[in-house]
Amino acid sequence: MVEYYGWISISDSTYESDDKALSLVLEKLHVFINEYKINDSLGILKLHQVNRVTQLLVSGCRNHFSQELIDIFKLYEYVAKIAVGSYGLLYIRNDESEDAFNEFEVFVLARGEIKKEKDPFLSPCIPVIEDDEE
Repeated sequence: MVEYYGWISISDSTYESDDKALSLVLEKLHVFINEYKINDSLGILKLHQVNRVTQLLVSGCRNHFSQELIDIFKLYEYVAKIAVGSYGLLYIRNDESEDAFNEFEVFVLARGEIKKEKDPFLSPCIPVIEDDEE
């Protein structure tokens, strides 16, 4: 099973967002999402504004690691490239992973880069959130 949960606060600048520049970013994002056919049919993909802050939310659950998750990674990489002021997190739990079968992997988006970090809150999944088989 592969679960993923993520959010991004989208901004074209690390200082002060420009409405015109942000509009261009959002146009590019919509094209990217349509081109890769990333949609919410298998989970959640929501791009919206709240109090003049543009947010992207993603969430889903698949039986196995799939192209859908690869496309979510590509989406995060694309946002990092076109909107360097953006920041957010992507949490992934993949029980088929050889290296991380008992933990959440956290991908941190900030200042145009994505870095993989250890999760200090829900990992190791057994025993933090689940019991071991008895």
